[in-house]
Amino acid sequence: MKWIHKVGLAAERDGQLLVARKRGLDTFILPGGKPEGDETDLQTLSREVIEELGCAIEQPILRGVFKDVAAGSSESVVVVRLYSAKLVGEPTPCSEIEELAWVDMEKPGLKLAPSISNRILPFLRRKRMRRNSKMKAGGQSPQGVFESI
Repeated sequence: MKWIHKVGLAAERDGQLLVARKRGLDTFILPGGKPEGDETDLQTLSREVIEELGCAIEQPILRGVFKDVAAGSSESVVVVRLYSAKLVGEPTPCSEIEELAWVDMEKPGLKLAPSISNRILPFLRRKRMRRNSKMKAGGQSPQGVFESI
């Protein structure tokens, strides 16, 4: 079994998650990628977001670590260190990215990588439900909570 370690970005807006499709593939993944050399997670994420989306990020927060079967390879496991952050600029497909999409977090409607469908979206939906119920109750949503699945 091959292990692939990646840093991914969960960019959300209005109940939607930003996903990307690389040229020649039919599965959507999160923006982000593999560290190069001695890069930290945040260096990797910043570099990848600039390369893939033409944007910068602000206020990145580690949300958790998720593992699942890698997209397109039942012989590989992907481990995603998931961050949320504000995008600075309007995302545009760059580099190897052919298409970007904002998918509904409840009903995505696109073919997503297993790590997104099976692990990350359920996690993000639970976080949104907790945040919404705290806001309705007059509380504040905590930032930077770490959960691992």
